Amino acid sequence: MSVTLEANIHGRKFRLAAPEAESAALAEAIAIVEAECAVIAQKQPTAEIERVLLLAALELAATKPSSEPDPRTEARLLAMTTKLKHTLAETQAG
Repeated sequence: MSVTLEANIHGRKFRLAAPEAESAALAEAIAIVEAECAVIAQKQPTAEIERVLLLAALELAATKPSSEPDPRTEARLLAMTTKLKHTLAETQAG
């Protein structure tokens, strides 16, 4: 069974689905990204959402522990990034 969670970033809502067993990990990841984006948006209130997300990604990547990445996490992040890019492209086109 799948669970849908919502991320609120820079005034935009994003719905993300995850298997029920992974929902707690996704909720934690969403909270981390939302918090990082909020810090960046405070520093740069006129920044577009793409810039806020990119700066948050770079900041989180720079502070990432140096341990080996979990391939499941990497796959989920890639899937979420792809979906986010697609959603942003649709929003900008429409």
